Amino acid sequence: MKRHPKLHALSSEHHAALVLARKLARHTGAWTVADATALQDRFARELEPHFRVEEELLLPALQDAGRMDLAERTSSDHTALRAFVAAGPTDDETSVRAFADRLREHVRFEEHELFPSCEALLSEAALARLPGREGRGTK
Repeated sequence: MKRHPKLHALSSEHHAALVLARKLARHTGAWTVADATALQDRFARELEPHFRVEEELLLPALQDAGRMDLAERTSSDHTALRAFVAAGPTDDETSVRAFADRLREHVRFEEHELFPSCEALLSEAALARLPGREGRGTK
């Protein structure tokens, strides 16, 4: 899918998120302290910076463009994903799979709805504020 150059870095980060979601969906057994710690570390390195860029730069611009619905959906997903990671270990395999499903659906939403709307609605100046690959520090 062709993306505005300033959205390339965010879009490419989705691949790693989908790999993580697939791995978690296949997880069996109890969600251990080691599992939770590994996810928290990866989340802090990969997903949290991605979320912050969206929340600080894209969502306010979308709100200004009248797309509160997209901003609210994105923020709601981020909140739910953060809450699972912060909760730590769980004995409930279903919740691990639910997190994986939510992450996968969130990536799809961003690729199919959020980013195309950003490309259509946001000014070049708003998009220019997004860091490129060189300014991300991840991947």
